[in-house]
Order: sequence, then C-alpha cells, then structure tokens
Amino acid sequence: MTPDERTARRSRAQRKVAIAAVDDFPPGTRMEVQVGRALIAVFNIGGSFYALFGRCPHQSAPLSRGRLQGTVICNADTCWETRWAHDGEVLVCPGHGMEYDVRSGKAFGYDLKLRTYEVLVEDGQVLLVL
Repeated sequence: MTPDERTARRSRAQRKVAIAAVDDFPPGTRMEVQVGRALIAVFNIGGSFYALFGRCPHQSAPLSRGRLQGTVICNADTCWETRWAHDGEVLVCPGHGMEYDVRSGKAFGYDLKLRTYEVLVEDGQVLLVL
C-alpha cells in the first residue's frame, strides 16, 4: 500500500463527533465526553481546544477533573534559571498529581504520553475527530 493510499484510508476511517456548541464551551472550561468505551477530556484553553484520553494510566483517575496550572522549568532554554511556564496548560491528575501538557499529552518528568485527539470547530460546533 502506498503512503497516499494509507492516508486516504485513514481519512475515510475518521469520524467527527459533535460534543458542544462553541457558545456553550467558553475559554477556561472543560468537558468529559464518553465516546463508545473511551472517556475523553476536552479543554478550551484561551479559545483553543485540546482533547486527551480521559483516564490517568496510573490509577485511572478522571483527568477532566484535574486542575490546570503552569509548571516550573529549568533548562538550557532558560539559561538554567527556574522560570514559571505553560501557565494554564498543565493538567494535574486529581488522583496522584502527575502533570501532563494538555497540548501534547506528554507527562512532565516521565516517558509517558496520553493519546490526544484532534478537535475542530465547524458551523459553530466543537467536533472531536476519532
């Protein structure tokens, strides 16, 4: 199968699920969506939508109920000085405090990544792409 055929097959397999009207999902809000057997946490951060697998892999805590905050970073980009970063983009597991980047699903400090889902806005609706 050629790369173009794989892309076409993937495109056909995708489905869009309407989860809310944009007006009902303002910045700073979140939603827990059950699609089939999957629980998905959807966030509106500053008008941008992000969706991740909704259960923490550690003890299955519902991530849509975790708080959003920032985190302290210290790396070569900050000249090894501590700096507050990612304000409002770090999801903290309500079960045990593991931190995830909402934009990418990556855990801070661990080699772990949650599945992420594409979110679209079409005709005034927020759509989850599966």
